Amino acid sequence: MRWHSARRASWLATVLFIFAALTVSGHARAEESAAEKPLPASVEAALLMKDIVPEAPIYIRVFKEESELEVWKARPNGRYALIKTFPICNWGGTLGPKQVRGDSMSPEGFYGVTPAGLKPDSKYHLAFNIGYPNALDRSLGRTGNYIMVHGDCRSVGCFAMSDKLIEEIYAFVRDAFAAGESFVPVHVFPFRMTAANMKRHADNSARSTWGPLKQAYDDFSTSREPPKIGMCSKRYVVNAITHVGMDPNAACPTLIGRRVAPLSPRMSKRLVTSDPRLQAQGQKLKQAQASSSLASFFTGSMMLGASETKTAATERKPVRNPDANLGSMQPFLNR
Repeated sequence: MRWHSARRASWLATVLFIFAALTVSGHARAEESAAEKPLPASVEAALLMKDIVPEAPIYIRVFKEESELEVWKARPNGRYALIKTFPICNWGGTLGPKQVRGDSMSPEGFYGVTPAGLKPDSKYHLAFNIGYPNALDRSLGRTGNYIMVHGDCRSVGCFAMSDKLIEEIYAFVRDAFAAGESFVPVHVFPFRMTAANMKRHADNSARSTWGPLKQAYDDFSTSREPPKIGMCSKRYVVNAITHVGMDPNAACPTLIGRRVAPLSPRMSKRLVTSDPRLQAQGQKLKQAQASSSLASFFTGSMMLGASETKTAATERKPVRNPDANLGSMQPFLNR
């Protein structure tokens, strides 16, 4: 009986080992498959309708307050058309730039992805690094790293999507690199920087950092060409005619002209108009939290103060970045 029990225990251990191995292998294949999924047929059809080749460069814009991420692609004439808008499930902190590691803030500014920034084996499904901190951030003493666009809908400073949507966004970036691009610009704005929104946020303490972002937003609205970004005298320079490099510690030229090639309002609008079927659907948890807080305020809930105190304490608490365990990675933008 003892021999029989021992043999049975050994057999059971072997089965469990094989099952665990198959589970791990299956999970790895699933992750590999997620990173290799092609763009949906509806997106490929939209590209054809807009006269855009699949290998055309892309430009990504992120809007924190609206919790939206846009993907634009270049047409043959160099102007960019909006391909798809994605809801951001979650992001960290409030409006304003990220300052220090552990502040749980999502950054604002001009960043970009390199091929080394792709993370197909992220524990948060899929991810790519947007390149924070860039050279200007570092010159201003801002710290932190591994700020990602990733899945899993959880964020302590990253831009978190649903798993389904990150697969599609990841495919846009992956395909751009496969076609020969070496850099995908990712510009992060506090909100859509219309005159009305700027007025609404006139008293925000971060307003002094928004000038270059507003300029880039307006220039792109006029030209539908991704803004050219330079750095000097510890500030951004947008669409300069005079050569401005990427050294924020260098002195700016005495005169800096600006180059913007405007489109007609009608053509500009045509490049923005999108098929409603290409408006991705999903959760926006930050907006839901804001709406909930506002509703509580108007109903006179006494729990609002406690809720805000708890939320603020959570935001300030140093939390490990979800992808901080990625290990050493190749340098990102200007690092």
